[in-house]
Amino acid sequence: MKKFSAIVLALTLMASLLIGCGGSPSSEPAASGASGAEQTGAEVPSVVLITGNASDKSFSESAANGLKQLTEQYGAKTKVIEYGNDDTKILPTLEDVSGGEWDIIVAIGFQSAEPMVEVAAKFPDQKYILLDTQVDHENGANPNIYSADYKGNEGAFLAGALAAMVSTSEEMPNADPASKLVGFVGGMDITLINDFVLGFIQGAQYIDPEMKVITSYTASWTDAAKGKEIAKTMFDAGCDVVYNGAGGAGLGALDAGKEAQKYSIGTDSDQSLLYEDDPEKANLILTSQLKSLDKNIVQVVERYMNGEEVFGTGETLGVAEGIICLSNNEYYQKNVPQDIRDRITELEEKILSGEIVVDTAYGMDEAQVKEIINNARP
Repeated sequence: MKKFSAIVLALTLMASLLIGCGGSPSSEPAASGASGAEQTGAEVPSVVLITGNASDKSFSESAANGLKQLTEQYGAKTKVIEYGNDDTKILPTLEDVSGGEWDIIVAIGFQSAEPMVEVAAKFPDQKYILLDTQVDHENGANPNIYSADYKGNEGAFLAGALAAMVSTSEEMPNADPASKLVGFVGGMDITLINDFVLGFIQGAQYIDPEMKVITSYTASWTDAAKGKEIAKTMFDAGCDVVYNGAGGAGLGALDAGKEAQKYSIGTDSDQSLLYEDDPEKANLILTSQLKSLDKNIVQVVERYMNGEEVFGTGETLGVAEGIICLSNNEYYQKNVPQDIRDRITELEEKILSGEIVVDTAYGMDEAQVKEIINNARP
């Protein structure tokens, strides 16, 4: 199999970091009707994604966009299979697509880890990608699975810093500088989400130690009505900005922001761009903390095409890899003052240099996590 030039790949990765999470791999077709695969000579694998709802405007949709990019860039055969809200369907769905026509099978979320490990053991020649959680790769375990989790706490730190600066800014027309109160709507009271919460609190209080943060959970990834109800309560309590990390349930928080005429920060997908047909709503979504599953999928497939041994390995990806950051789109540039945007860039650089080390819920005692969350409340 003809390989990509190592130099070209290095330049590609450098470009992705320079572009940041605000951009995405080009969706333009190759010139003269030639696909990316035809231009490089690399063999393009077929890829299928197993997910609950690929149109959730959040986590799953980001992964689905990765397959779309593979088709647009390389002419890859791809498919998305949705199993709905019933996680018990993950195992049989993985079994159905394994050992068949797909070179690589992708699943996302911690709920997919155990089913994938079980199925991958039955189909040792099948390749699997598991995102947003890692499986054991010690001593050659799970040799046909690539897994990655993310430093969501780093992105949440930036979101918290942004929320605090917006809340205290005299330039933001929909904020009360005296309130010093922001909110976080989480999906589940679990370590994955509390990792976001701790980063958000740390970022907000890095800007202003007196900033208070209300945290509440929807206990669902899909109940948008619950997300809206919780966010409305936060806005009514005086929050200037509410950040959501609740998948599809978090979309309700964006609705509450529009009704309250207050600011929101989205997550996973670039959520302001999803509402361009509703400018009033889009302009209140200042940015989104991106967990770029799409970029991760494309990068892993490209590495595999280059002949790299990616399966049987795991990674933890964050700001340094360009997978975690705040979206830098037209709404962010238009609605967030330049001095605040400059400060966010400065904070990103401090995370990269190690000057700022973001708190993480992973490995932290649960009682300590709860203490931090409760101490941040008003």
